[in-house]
Amino acid sequence: MVADDYREVGAKILDPIANNIPLSPMSISFLSLLTAIGAGYSFYLVEVNLTNKEFLLFGSALVFLTAVLDALDGIVARKRGLSSKRGDLVDHTLDRVADILIIGGIALGPLVNTEVGFTAIIGVLMLSYMGTQAQAVGAGREYAGLLGRADRLIVLMLVPIIHFLNQEYNYMEFMCYAFAIVCTLSALYRFQRIWAELE
Repeated sequence: MVADDYREVGAKILDPIANNIPLSPMSISFLSLLTAIGAGYSFYLVEVNLTNKEFLLFGSALVFLTAVLDALDGIVARKRGLSSKRGDLVDHTLDRVADILIIGGIALGPLVNTEVGFTAIIGVLMLSYMGTQAQAVGAGREYAGLLGRADRLIVLMLVPIIHFLNQEYNYMEFMCYAFAIVCTLSALYRFQRIWAELE
């Protein structure tokens, strides 16, 4: 929710790119999926002894591109009058696939306990589900709670860089614990808010 407060600032920064990019919103969405695949695979390739720790930086850079493209597709769609329910469906679906690919790459890699990694995925998916489910039942899109998608992408950019610079602790695993716990609690918080609104 923290990063969501700066959506307008991000939109202004991306506005010149949105005005000149030749790609369609759908093409941008699928390009963001490719960068998410690359990010997840980069994190998967990092070795325990970090002899190839540059993959942490590759993964971080690709998460950044994923975040930029994810914001850009919506801006381009609105500017060109191409916003639609189908586009919204594709966007939300690819966002969830990207979440799974990026965190799944971390979970299947050697840096993080697999069970912790997949618990993080469950927490992330439940949080996102509660946001869209609120809309489905007529309560409006719900963004309350910590570690919404924009926040998670920022964390997924920064933590690999921190881990690259300092190997004193396993920051990648700490991140997955945070996703598992905080996202699950935020999902419960969203449920409570939606439940109250539906009364």
